[in-house]
Amino acid sequence: MKINKNLLYLLIISPLAVLIDKVTKVIAENNLVFGVRESIIDGFFYFTLVYNRGAAWSILAGNRWFLVSVSTIATIGFIIYYFKRINNSKHILLLALSLIIGGTFGNLIDRALYGQVIDFLDFIIIGYNYPVFNFADTFLVVGMGLLIIAIYYEDKK
Repeated sequence: MKINKNLLYLLIISPLAVLIDKVTKVIAENNLVFGVRESIIDGFFYFTLVYNRGAAWSILAGNRWFLVSVSTIATIGFIIYYFKRINNSKHILLLALSLIIGGTFGNLIDRALYGQVIDFLDFIIIGYNYPVFNFADTFLVVGMGLLIIAIYYEDKK
């Protein structure tokens, strides 16, 4: 049986992103005290264990099953839409999609199992204390950035 290279990307990178996210969340929960800021680079980077019952910045907090449903439907639609439109030469797009899917499922697992997402990466950038986040969020943001770049260059062609 021959495996499509696009599918291979999704089968390796997405689960790897989920694994990294889950392992780091377990480490954070086992080693950090809820709400206590641990300095890594004073004035810039901290580990702070918090739980987010909503989406980004706690939007829609307490709407667990709505968020699970929307995340699931959006991710499946996203996969179907883009998977049909890419070929093996579009590695940036494949990487972007894989990271987005991995990041989405990393947080989706938490939300479905626990009703909340585990966050612990805490940055202060130019005096602004950015909302605490996790690796799934990082994969989502990097994936979306790569997707924008891939779409931009595709439109240029």
